[in-house]
Amino acid sequence: MTDWKTVLEDGTEVVRTCAWSPPGCHPVGCGLRLFVKDGELVKVEGDPEHPITQGRLCPRCLALKEYIYHPDRIIYPMMRERKDRGLDRWQRVSWDEAWQAVKENTDRIRAEYGSNSIVYFSGTGRRGIDYTFNMCTHALGTAQNAYCQSGWSCYAPRGAITMATFGCGYPEVDWAGGYKDRYDNANYRIPEYILVWGKEPLKSNPDGFFGHSIIDMMKRGSKVIMVDPRMNWLATRAEHVLRLRPGTDTAVAMAMLNVIITEDLYDHDFVDCWCYGFDEFAERVKTMSPEDAEATSWVPAEQIRQIARILGTVKPWGLN
Repeated sequence: MTDWKTVLEDGTEVVRTCAWSPPGCHPVGCGLRLFVKDGELVKVEGDPEHPITQGRLCPRCLALKEYIYHPDRIIYPMMRERKDRGLDRWQRVSWDEAWQAVKENTDRIRAEYGSNSIVYFSGTGRRGIDYTFNMCTHALGTAQNAYCQSGWSCYAPRGAITMATFGCGYPEVDWAGGYKDRYDNANYRIPEYILVWGKEPLKSNPDGFFGHSIIDMMKRGSKVIMVDPRMNWLATRAEHVLRLRPGTDTAVAMAMLNVIITEDLYDHDFVDCWCYGFDEFAERVKTMSPEDAEATSWVPAEQIRQIARILGTVKPWGLN
């Protein structure tokens, strides 16, 4: 294992680190090698020793130098007069001046209107949203916490589901089971199929998942099932492609589940131990046969049955 920092003959320091850029970046942290000469970042490369990214980087990491030295980057507190709201008349101030302005106005609003008159707005950043409650209750003393984006109806429920089923709040796996030696671990089994539904993981790498892990698995024999109206790079290399009509995903999913349940292809032990309302659910999916789904989605009924039987009988398989 290479040291975290080495020095080249010309004095350039090569620092090994990881990057994570919200929103939606995978939290494995891309492995970086930062080349610093005379205190200035001169080059960014991928770290081939990173166990997951293995030297591969997206454009955001490769453009890190541009972000850092862009002339429009704000790196100091900026303030403007109240009368100039909406105008680009910002003035640089010290950190002490900025904190004092925030404190004075917060204290004034609390005194005049009460703490709950303050509304704390936060954006995404995944783990960063966890701190909003501390800011509201401890720092500001308000119960008014407004999260402006979709994480609490998207990422948080997925995290809760994985916490309940796997014991950890990781919403998507990296296809290596968390083993230190990853795919080489004797206990690890390569998924025979990977179901990719309405997603382009090679471009988005979202929420806990490094998309190129799919390529790593395909090199080792995993086959891809793609459910998407589009024909992207991954779909052209998939074993099965369900080109459904946009907006008809639910019909196709219900028809697949109908086949899996009615043909008794599901895991009874798992259902008995962990599923509430399964009988009602089974009755509900009976209302969507593969033929009904074909009429809605344009996906042939026999193809729906074929994929459902693969998902019900082949193990292991992965979902993305």
